[in-house]
Amino acid sequence: MRLVRFLPERFHQLAHEALKFGLVGVLNTLINLAVFNALLVGIHDVGRVKANVVATVVATVFAYMMSRYWTFRDRPSDHSTSREFVLFVIFNLIGLGIESALIGTTVYILGTNSILAVNIAKVLGLGIGTVFRFWAYRTFVFRGTPATSESEALAAAAATTGTLGVEATLEEIEAAYSDGLLTEEQFTELTAAQR
Repeated sequence: MRLVRFLPERFHQLAHEALKFGLVGVLNTLINLAVFNALLVGIHDVGRVKANVVATVVATVFAYMMSRYWTFRDRPSDHSTSREFVLFVIFNLIGLGIESALIGTTVYILGTNSILAVNIAKVLGLGIGTVFRFWAYRTFVFRGTPATSESEALAAAAATTGTLGVEATLEEIEAAYSDGLLTEEQFTELTAAQR
């Protein structure tokens, strides 16, 4: 986390979210692989793709809980939790499709059915799926509310022009300040100008 301070300020939140997402991803991958391999070893003649689906469902529930309540907790949702979960599941299904396509290619096209080969395919699929999921979660599932975007725009205007403009209300200025987007000095100047 100390290296984050060397990044430009606009990348701090992205870096924190990426780090948390990575930690959740590691835990989620371990859960996913543990369930996947437990099914392969514990159930005689289980289908490789079926085992992958079950493992991914278990991992998806864990990932949603950790994403909503830890990784992206600072991003208030602009839609209901149920809609958020449905979007989360949709993007996980696409990630599952990526993983399953690689496993299916390994088993059915390349004709390799060993546990090592399907685990290699699964890890590659998880890697590609993880990049896709991080982008999708930030863009569509856990995006900030429009009010947050407005306060960011107000802060950017204050930083570049020294003012929020004639249309900024005291409430908007206070929201930008409470979101940490204005310095104490900017806040004092802007609120004094409003009175």
